[in-house]
Amino acid sequence: MFGVNLDRKHLENFDFTLFLTMLVITVIGVVAIYSAGYDPVTATVKKYYVRQIYWLVIGYFMFFVCSTIGHKKLVKYSYIIYALGIIVLVAVLVMGHVGMGAQRWISIGGLRIQPSEMFKLVWVVFLARLYLDISRDKFGMIGILRKMIWVIPPFTLVFLQPDLGTAGTFIAIWGMVLLVMGIKRMTMLVIIISMVCAAPVLWSQMKPYQKKRVVTFLNPEKDPFGSGYHVIQSKIAIGSGGLTGKGFLKGTQSHLKFIPERHTDFIFSVIAEEFGLVGSMVIIILFMLLLLRIMLISLNAKEPAGKLICIASSGFIFFQFYVNLAMTAGMMPVVGIPMPLVSYGGSSLLTFMSMLGLVNGVAMRRFDDPSDD
Repeated sequence: MFGVNLDRKHLENFDFTLFLTMLVITVIGVVAIYSAGYDPVTATVKKYYVRQIYWLVIGYFMFFVCSTIGHKKLVKYSYIIYALGIIVLVAVLVMGHVGMGAQRWISIGGLRIQPSEMFKLVWVVFLARLYLDISRDKFGMIGILRKMIWVIPPFTLVFLQPDLGTAGTFIAIWGMVLLVMGIKRMTMLVIIISMVCAAPVLWSQMKPYQKKRVVTFLNPEKDPFGSGYHVIQSKIAIGSGGLTGKGFLKGTQSHLKFIPERHTDFIFSVIAEEFGLVGSMVIIILFMLLLLRIMLISLNAKEPAGKLICIASSGFIFFQFYVNLAMTAGMMPVVGIPMPLVSYGGSSLLTFMSMLGLVNGVAMRRFDDPSDD
C-alpha cells in the first residue's frame, strides 16, 4: 500500500536544517531528563534518560521512514488510517492499562504506548485529506460543520480516558488549519458566540481534578500546599535560575523534588533553573527556527497535500510548546501536555519525529510534478 517513492533527486533535497534543529532539541531533551532524574543524596540517576535514548533511536528510524514514504500515498489512504486509529482509541477504553487514574495506554510487545499521542500523526495526515478539496472561497457554517464531524470521534474517545489536554489539541489543530483556509466574518462571530455558550456545558462535564486545575490557574496561592503546589514550585524554579542558571545538576527545586513530574510536564522548569534565561531562550529560539523552517517548506511545496501536512505539523508543535511553556510559568492551567521532542515519553517522541519526517518528505519532493502520485 505504501511503497517507497525515492530517488537521488529526492535525497539531494534532504532538509538538513530541519534535521539538525530536531537533533539539537532532542539532545537537549536527553540532558534535561538526565538532570531531572539525578538524586544528589545518593548520587544516582534514574534511568529515564536511557529509555529516552532507546526511543530516540527508534524515532530517528521513523523520521527517515516517514521521509521516504510519499506523503501523497498516506493522504490517499487517510480514511482507512483514520478508521484504524479510531479503532485503537476504542480499544484503549476497553482493554487499556489504567495508571494514575486514567486509562490511556496499551501494551504491545512489552512496551506501553499511548495511542492518543500516536493519533496526532494520523490527524496530521487526515487533515491534509480533509481540506484537500479547498476552494478559494472562505468557509461558511455548513462547510465548517461538515469538517467538524470528523473531530468529534477522536475528541470524545480521548476525553473519556480522561485526557482533556490531548483531546483539546485535536480541536485546536483542526481550528488552526481551518483559520489558515479562511472563514467568513459572520461565521467566525457565530463560532465565538457558540464557544462562549458551550463553556458552561463543558465545565459541567469536567472531572473534579480538571476543574481544580482551572481554579488553581486563576489563583494558585489559594491552595499553596494542595492544587496550587505544582505551579508555585515551578515558578520558583524558573525565577531562581536568574540569567545563567544554577548550573547543570545543581537545581535545588528539581533535585530536592519540589517540582513534580519534572522529567515530563515540567521539564522546562528544570532547564530554566539550571541554565537560566539564557538556556530558556536557547530552547525558545530553537523551536522558532524549527517552526520557521516548516513554514518555509510549506511555502515551497507545490501541491496542497504537502502544504497542509506542514501547516498541521507546525500547528501541533507550536500549540504544545506554547501550552507547556505557559503552563510551567503559571500562564495557563496545568493540562498535562508534554513539550515536543524534549519531555520524557516514547509515544510523544515517536509521534513528533515521525511528523517531522513527513515534513522532510514534503521538502524532498518540492520539485516533483504536483500531478504525480
